[in-house]
Amino acid sequence: MAVSWEYSLQYMSNMIVGSSLSSQLFELFMLSISLTAGILVAGIIYRLYKNYKKRESVETLLFLLGMISLIPANVLLTLQSLCYSTFGLPGLGELLTIITLFPAQFTYLCVNLFAIRMTFPKRYKIVLAILLVISAIYIGTQSWAVIQGPPYSNVLNFVTVYSFEIQVVRFLSVGTTAVIPIGVFYYFAVKIREENRPQSNLSIWLGTGILFFAIPVLITSVTAEFRIIQVLYIVSAIIYYICFSMPDWFKRRIGWPD
Repeated sequence: MAVSWEYSLQYMSNMIVGSSLSSQLFELFMLSISLTAGILVAGIIYRLYKNYKKRESVETLLFLLGMISLIPANVLLTLQSLCYSTFGLPGLGELLTIITLFPAQFTYLCVNLFAIRMTFPKRYKIVLAILLVISAIYIGTQSWAVIQGPPYSNVLNFVTVYSFEIQVVRFLSVGTTAVIPIGVFYYFAVKIREENRPQSNLSIWLGTGILFFAIPVLITSVTAEFRIIQVLYIVSAIIYYICFSMPDWFKRRIGWPD
C-alpha cells in the first residue's frame, strides 16, 4: 500500500528529533513484558514436551503446538515494529503484519481445540469447522485491509491501526475464539463440580489462564493505546506453567490426587 503522510511525518520526526524519554521508557517496559512472557512460554513448552513424552495425548500436543507457534508470531511482531519505527521499511512491515496472522491464528485454533478435547471431545469436529471459518474471515479481512491501506488501515505511532469496520470484524473474530475456551472450561468446571472437584478446580484455573490471555488480545484488537494491558500475558503464562508443572503445593490447593 502507499505510505501515508502521517507515517512519513512521524518517521522523519523520530529520525531527526528522536523519541521522547517517556516513549523510550514505555517501549523498554513493553520489551521487558515480552521477554518475561517469552521465558515463561519456553518453560511451558518444556513442561508440555515432558508431559507429552510420558502420555502422548492429543490434548497435550495441541497446546504444545499452540505455544510453539507463539514464538514465530512474537518474533515477526518485533520485526514488524522495527520495520516501522527504526528501519523505515513500511512495505516490509505490512508484509510481516500479514504473515504474523497465520501463526497467531494457529495458536488460537490449538488452544480452542485443546479446551474442547479436554472437556467435550464429541463436539471437536463441529468446533473445528466453526474456528476454521472464523480464522479465514479474520485473516482475509485483515490482509485485505493492510493491502488496501487508508482508510482501512494505517500506521500510527508505528503500530498498525484499522478502520472502525475492520476493528469490528477483528473484535468479533477474536472475541469468539476467546469466549469458546473460557466458557467451555468454566461450564465444565460447574458441571463436574460434585463428582470430580479436583478436575473442576483445574478446569477453573485453565479457563482463568485463557481469560488473562484473552483480555489484552481483545483490547489491543480494538485499540493500541492500551498496550500496557499486555502485562496480563505474564499472569496467564504463570498460571499455565503451574497447571502443567503441577507442583505439590498446587496439587494440595486443588485437591489433586498423587
